[in-house]
Amino acid sequence: MTRVYKKSAVGRLDDITGNNKYSRFVVWYCTPETEREPFEEYASKNGNNNVSWEHVNKYWLTDENVLEGIRYYMKIIHTQKMKNIYDTMYEQALKGDVQSAKYLIDFAKDFFKDDKTSELESLLQGIDLDEEE
Repeated sequence: MTRVYKKSAVGRLDDITGNNKYSRFVVWYCTPETEREPFEEYASKNGNNNVSWEHVNKYWLTDENVLEGIRYYMKIIHTQKMKNIYDTMYEQALKGDVQSAKYLIDFAKDFFKDDKTSELESLLQGIDLDEEE
């Protein structure tokens, strides 16, 4: 059996932004300021010594590919945070917290919903059921 591996988030981010330099910037930029090094230190470590914050602000942060990369990366971060909330609510629901249980039910309705197509409809999709006699 052949396994199909999805491209990693980093590889996908490179595809979105156009190169690894912008991908690394997106990760740095999306890291909370209290947890990341100052821009000058980041730039020197990543071969961007000649790039000023003014240049980044004017060109990189207005580039559609970089902005799309930021949206993509923030979605990944959001998913991780939602998992943490889900885990917390699950533990509280197990302890009898009714509001947490309700949250889990509502969360599951939205998060785990499919495209409104039943499994049977999915299997039959694309099959021509018209019979010619």
